[in-house]
Amino acid sequence: MNTMMTLEQLPPKGVKREQAILTLGKEEANGELLLQLVNTEKGKCKTAAQKALAQLEYAPAAPLWAKLVKGKWMGSHIMSDACSDCVSEQIAPVILKTLSLLLDEADTKPLEEGQVEQMNFCFHLMLGKASPKMLEVYRFLAENAERIGHLKHTPFYDGDKCTTWHISQGLGLYKVKPKEMEKIPALILTASLIRNPDTRLQALADELYERYGGSWLIPVSMKAIITQPKEQVYETYSLLLGTPKEIYLFNALGMLDYRCYPEDWIYERLGPDGMTAFIFWGHDRYGSYDTTFMFERYVELDERWLFDLAKDPEGRKPTVTWQSYNRSGVLYESYDEMFISLLPRKVENPELKCVLRDYFRIRSQKKKVAKSITVYQDAAERFGDE
Repeated sequence: MNTMMTLEQLPPKGVKREQAILTLGKEEANGELLLQLVNTEKGKCKTAAQKALAQLEYAPAAPLWAKLVKGKWMGSHIMSDACSDCVSEQIAPVILKTLSLLLDEADTKPLEEGQVEQMNFCFHLMLGKASPKMLEVYRFLAENAERIGHLKHTPFYDGDKCTTWHISQGLGLYKVKPKEMEKIPALILTASLIRNPDTRLQALADELYERYGGSWLIPVSMKAIITQPKEQVYETYSLLLGTPKEIYLFNALGMLDYRCYPEDWIYERLGPDGMTAFIFWGHDRYGSYDTTFMFERYVELDERWLFDLAKDPEGRKPTVTWQSYNRSGVLYESYDEMFISLLPRKVENPELKCVLRDYFRIRSQKKKVAKSITVYQDAAERFGDE
């Protein structure tokens, strides 16, 4: 589809103009027109022009990115969902400097709400960007993972116990522990690979895993899920099940979600049913800003995983932190939540259905949960007797 357009062809005003401007970001040749629109449009149309331009490798826009990153919300509402090197190279040095200063502050006292927000803006802006200077930001965070592990924040409201930490809208921890906090840099890289599996980000995952091990297995596993045949992924990574490294694998699987709609669904479908690698990125603060967006990439998972994950329902399951949440009635940090997210609503294989029925029946008896948490009721309905 040719998305080349002249100024005269744009709809005159309103939502249609805004949408038309956004589509200009699909065509490199529109750089000049978009830069012109950035300077002439106002309000939502100006924002749309900036967002569209951020998708392009258009060198004359470089000063704009350098300016935006020093402004309100570090320009994260414009640049978080952009992967261009042009944006990345301009903003990476500012992100690096900001994170470095924040970590220095955090060594001596808990971060205040504004500082935590600023740190999150930095994290959000890293998404999917793979330019040389941005790779340096990742290396800096990897070197400083232990300091990130010990981050503390001041109370944000009366009665705040300060045990909650969010990187983004869909990735949060509710009982903060240093070894889980240390995973933050690796999780950002994992989300980046979902957004943009650039070969430079893939190579970085391997490099950091080789150097530091541990949580860098999360992006390495995600890279495999996105780029390799599902059988090969299973044959390589299922060997980790039952070893101390399995928890990192579960963190990667926790960012997958089998999207399935009920048969009587009457609302708009976001897309066909199927397994997606899923990120719900950004943050919103009621009444002041909203930088959130969602991104999904269809992937495939070998069915053998599901049989393996349903083994030993009586056994103690590891705590799977840092899952992509966009659902209600959840068991936070639960292995079973991670597992049920991987399952289609209708399981075609009768043998698997039988295994799942037994697994969730035993788990529901074993786990005492609040009535508001519907995980096991949902599972019983889906995999119970016909």
